Amino acid sequence: MKRYIVILLIAISGLTSATGQNFNKNISISEADQLIRDTTGSIDLVILDVRTPEEFSKGHIKGAINIDFWGKGFMDAMATHNINRTYLIYCTSGVRSNGAMNKMRKLGFTKLYNMKGGLFGWKAAKMPVVTGDAEK
Repeated sequence: MKRYIVILLIAISGLTSATGQNFNKNISISEADQLIRDTTGSIDLVILDVRTPEEFSKGHIKGAINIDFWGKGFMDAMATHNINRTYLIYCTSGVRSNGAMNKMRKLGFTKLYNMKGGLFGWKAAKMPVVTGDAEK
């Protein structure tokens, strides 16, 4: 009986992910690039840079917004955002963005992608960055 319950729970979990209701996953630089390309012009995707404002101004992914993960107001700032949108989260290497994803899950966000490798990986893949803080 326990085995059937476990199988049922796994099946329900997979169905939820497949229908787009709830997913939190780590993705590669190329998958992040494809996600951005696939949603260009869509208001559903939020590219979230969780580095400091100083780091953000030195270079970030075009269209990203900046909310400092280590800043005192991270949770309050995230609480003002739409939990139903899709979030591509990144930092310098992937550590802060993973922490941000975990905190956002606690707030009820369900469509979260953590870009493995962060901006280091993005730049290493020769992907474009923009400078300044206009999108902050």
